[in-house]
Amino acid sequence: MEGPECSTINPGMRSRPQHAAERRPGDASLARYVGAALLNGAALFTFLLLAAHYLQPHQRILTRANLLTLSRAGSAGLLAGTTAAPRVGRRIAWMALLWGGPSDWLDGRLARLDGPTSLGALLDIEADSWLSLWAAAAAYRAGDLPALGLLPPVVRYLIPGLLVRYRCPRPTERPWQRIAAGVQAVAVALTLAPASGLRRQGRTMAPIGAIGQTTSVATTIRRTLHAAARDAFIRSKGVAPVFGDHQAARDRASA
Repeated sequence: MEGPECSTINPGMRSRPQHAAERRPGDASLARYVGAALLNGAALFTFLLLAAHYLQPHQRILTRANLLTLSRAGSAGLLAGTTAAPRVGRRIAWMALLWGGPSDWLDGRLARLDGPTSLGALLDIEADSWLSLWAAAAAYRAGDLPALGLLPPVVRYLIPGLLVRYRCPRPTERPWQRIAAGVQAVAVALTLAPASGLRRQGRTMAPIGAIGQTTSVATTIRRTLHAAARDAFIRSKGVAPVFGDHQAARDRASA
């Protein structure tokens, strides 16, 4: 009878951790992928109806710019499917994420041609955020994005709540904040890439992008709270608030 020393299994292979997606048999389920994608699409559709009801009642919703923006947000559904079943949707997620850049550029051009609307502006911001959230979730579930990379897109959802709570405009982003967002986006995209070399680069960049983007989000939250406090103080003195126009002008001038 053969002893343990005759085993044909390489001991080094025993200690090597399996890929995260290979440890979960359910991650190859097509039903889970489709179900998660459909639920994500339903959430997007509900948000569109509510936003249109409050911001653009009895007006055209599906403009050329809005359709492109919604296509970008719809890509998040494919990423949500990948989050539920990474082994099914990894390559699809990479292609869905690549559509984010061109669609963002095109919908901005079309919005300027057709005339900007409050609904279009909201959809543009939320589509980017929704796509970023599910891209990070998909990359984490696929096993290549560190958990720290989930922090920025999750914390970022505090900002809309603050803007609604205090009824103030979103502060204009500084150049360094745009750079931080770019580094985070590239890191997440690379960790979803089909090539292993690109995924390694993404894992290396991920902590830098996550820390930078989290700092950016914290800065936006701080500036929002500061502006809201100043606005409340002015209101308490019986003076018309000036935050909406003057602060936005100062932000644009200093950006």
